[in-house]
Amino acid sequence: MQFSLFQPLPYFAPDQPTGWPQAPKLFTPEHALTSVQQNMDIIDAADEGGFDYISVAEHHYASRQMCPSPTLAAALVSQRLKNAKIAILGVDLPLHNPVQVAEELAMLDTFASGNLLVGLFRGTPNEYITYGHNPAESKASFNEAVELLLRAWTKPEPFAWEGIHYRYRMVSIWPQPIQRPRPPVLVSGNSPSSAEFAARHRLKIGLSFVPVDKIPQMVEVYREAARRHGWEPGPDDVLWRAFAHVGETDEKARVVCDEYNYGDLMGVLAPTPRQLASTATMMGEVAAGFGGPTGPPPGASPVRPAIMGGPETVIEQLQAVHEAGVGIADLIFSADLLPPEVSLESVKLFSKEVIPAFR
Repeated sequence: MQFSLFQPLPYFAPDQPTGWPQAPKLFTPEHALTSVQQNMDIIDAADEGGFDYISVAEHHYASRQMCPSPTLAAALVSQRLKNAKIAILGVDLPLHNPVQVAEELAMLDTFASGNLLVGLFRGTPNEYITYGHNPAESKASFNEAVELLLRAWTKPEPFAWEGIHYRYRMVSIWPQPIQRPRPPVLVSGNSPSSAEFAARHRLKIGLSFVPVDKIPQMVEVYREAARRHGWEPGPDDVLWRAFAHVGETDEKARVVCDEYNYGDLMGVLAPTPRQLASTATMMGEVAAGFGGPTGPPPGASPVRPAIMGGPETVIEQLQAVHEAGVGIADLIFSADLLPPEVSLESVKLFSKEVIPAFR
């Protein structure tokens, strides 16, 4: 089993009020510069401790995640990594020019010596306010953008693209990616239709914040679709993202998570009441596709990480995840309210006590 540190690049300011979007007047250079160093300390510890990937993701207008440009963040992080590969998990593709994204990711793969894993996603509902995109068109435009990007990476000659959402008289990106025929690409597998899309294009899938008991069913949907398209995915074609915290004991881990409300998905982007409705709709669509809820009911308390406890407990939890069909665990050890020094110690303990059990 492989492990990825998903570092949201939090702006560590314990007294910062919650809410999305965050008012620019609340930004302070002192907190920002300190947060950058604290994030890099956590990333360095994971790189030194045996994590296979360091991943970043795109989010906008959120003080809790200083990463509106994951490509820029990944480029910076990749140059300090000595062991781990870099992963962008991911780019909110419908918000961008897909040809430019293909160019930038190919350039990143070159500068990262061919050690890039790419995640392409539609983004959370609130992201569509950022650049004024129509969320009703996001699925169709996403699918077309992925197909365009893949072609830009693999077509040996310049080509024109006349689609529904994108039209280009000439596409001929340079440099091409180092990895041939292309870098590994991952898309969401949180619904049957997205799993079918991934299988049709021979892409990896990512399952975000899915309860462990739901993973086998979702993986099997993906595998069945892949078989219909003539191939068989392996464990490393399935990535699972979740919050994680390792303490010296189960009780110490629980106390920390409860004290800082750590593991609450809504706390990552801290939506306002108006945004809660659209987020609930999105989660409802995911649940409907698989016959039940994929997360805690609204208002459930406390919300704790899926991976939480002392080292032995965490090993058992991750073994269950692996047996469910997951080959890459993309784990979040940091959040806005959790002190960075606590995150750092958790990453170090995970590296020392948990990773060796899977090697």
